[in-house]
Amino acid sequence: MKTLTRCILAALTACLMSSCGWNEPEIAPIRRVVLFYGAAYSNLSSSIEQDVQELTDGSVSGVGSSDVLLVYTHNTAQYRDFTTPTNPVLFRTYKDLSGKTRRDTLVVYPDTDVSSSPEVLHKVLGDVKDLFPAKSYGLIFSSHAKGWLPVNYEDKDDDIIWLSPARSPDTRELGTENQEGSGIDIRSMVDAIPMPLDFMILDACLMGCVEFAYELKDKCRTMVLSPTEILKDGFIYTAMAERIMNTSEPDLQQICQDYADFYLAGKGVSPSATITLVDCTRMDALADVCKDLVAAHRYELAEVPRGNIQPYFYNELHWFYDLRDVFVQAGISGDELARLDEAIADCVLYSFATETFFGVRMDRVCGLSMYFPYPDKQELNNYYKTLSWNKATGLIQ
Repeated sequence: MKTLTRCILAALTACLMSSCGWNEPEIAPIRRVVLFYGAAYSNLSSSIEQDVQELTDGSVSGVGSSDVLLVYTHNTAQYRDFTTPTNPVLFRTYKDLSGKTRRDTLVVYPDTDVSSSPEVLHKVLGDVKDLFPAKSYGLIFSSHAKGWLPVNYEDKDDDIIWLSPARSPDTRELGTENQEGSGIDIRSMVDAIPMPLDFMILDACLMGCVEFAYELKDKCRTMVLSPTEILKDGFIYTAMAERIMNTSEPDLQQICQDYADFYLAGKGVSPSATITLVDCTRMDALADVCKDLVAAHRYELAEVPRGNIQPYFYNELHWFYDLRDVFVQAGISGDELARLDEAIADCVLYSFATETFFGVRMDRVCGLSMYFPYPDKQELNNYYKTLSWNKATGLIQ
């Protein structure tokens, strides 16, 4: 049924693009396609639904524009109702000739689809590519996440590190949706994305890790990421469409600045945020520098007290440390640090952090996190050896 629907849709789209009438604008060739992908069958459902509303209420393109904004959402029927199946939907949003925002449903997917899985991500992006061939693609991915960690990984030890009093803020951290089979291994994302991306915006916790950016460096040119958790409010969508649509280049730095300004203006615990803009095309040089530093200071790295290194976590997520500070604490020389700083500056185009993140000071952050290995975590370390970053740097042998 879905295949038939897609065929009918393609035929209608072709008719629309070839027809003309007194009140119809000329349809320009497609230049850029941006997909908002909301894997929201979780406690984030209402938050992501609000994000979609703010995004589509913003300055979306007109019906005759060469830029196309698409939205894929999979929400729960009611808040925290994880028993009622719902259908994920792909739709196009635009303003009609009267200026009213429209949503045209393109595909209704089976309610058995698990959005937070590489198979469904690949299927949806394949549909986007088939329906809207374009020169440029961008992806906004919104869901739970846990950085580079393996899907469903749990620390079985009791030696949990707590850096501040236990709290339970509403964030986008937990890793998966509330469906069996959910979770996307960062290694599988490379094959799950069937086209090169000009940019990717990750509205998901802890994705500002060097391991993720390096894994996808040949698939995506630039990324907006957070090395810490992200509060449930997420990114600032009210102006996002105008930052990335109908411009010669998407203004990703302004998207980062919008994010920084929003959380700086918050009260209570909400002034807790980090954001990083990465040029993935320049990450090989960073890997080369880190490879040399690892080889030269392997003994010193093993002796660094873990508590001395700048963390990006405040709770049990004790896998995310500042990349630069890892090597600083290992005692690298001034010349080595200058080389490292140059490599970081080349690929980190923008970095912001509030003074603290839920009580943890953010005063020695470069914008990218990195795993600082635990020698006794054999299962985790064996997995880490399979990541491209470890293969390039030799961090764990």
